[in-house]
Amino acid sequence: MRKNFFVLASFILVLVTVFSCDDDDNLNNGNDNQIVLTTENNLYEGDLYTLYLEREITNTENAIAEFQFYIDNNQGTPEIELQLEEAEQQLGTLNTNLAIQMGIEAEYVLPPRVPRRPPNPPNPPSPCIGCVPLAGSFSFITITPDIVNLNIRILDFSTEEEVETVVFNSFNPAENYNGVVSIQPASLNNFTGQVILIIEREDINGDTTSYSLNANFY
Repeated sequence: MRKNFFVLASFILVLVTVFSCDDDDNLNNGNDNQIVLTTENNLYEGDLYTLYLEREITNTENAIAEFQFYIDNNQGTPEIELQLEEAEQQLGTLNTNLAIQMGIEAEYVLPPRVPRRPPNPPNPPSPCIGCVPLAGSFSFITITPDIVNLNIRILDFSTEEEVETVVFNSFNPAENYNGVVSIQPASLNNFTGQVILIIEREDINGDTTSYSLNANFY
């Protein structure tokens, strides 16, 4: 009888161990498969990069117009002519990068995400000059397969205190979205107001880009 008791106890212990391991595996490996991305909870980094490129293109076009104005009115100098040439080259690079980003969005069927330009954003508080309005209700940040490393720091504009930091050390495809996005949790913890986004990204070709963006989360 005692022998049978020890055999039964050992069997129960094995079962408990097996099911505990299965539960741990499910917690560690199944999280992404349970996530449902929506237009409220998914902030796609590619949209932030696009907003940055569009802003830089506008600024560069304005600089080119100013340099050209001086030259056309016989106020040009060798320095201004050099600045004009450099600005035109920069504009070409920016437009190329924007076209590449638009191609990436066209290539992948992306899941629902926060609109890049919200339809009815509130008026930003003064002095939020040049900041981009963004919905701050997101719970996740996503990247596409062209990005292998990403670091996003969100800083309070007034205090420069860190509101949130999100890091992707690799692209880990979410199975329930056909492998076109990698997902990381992120939250502003009910923070609203003006922030500075500092972003470092590395693509599959090993090219790195660092950029910043002023935003107003509402």
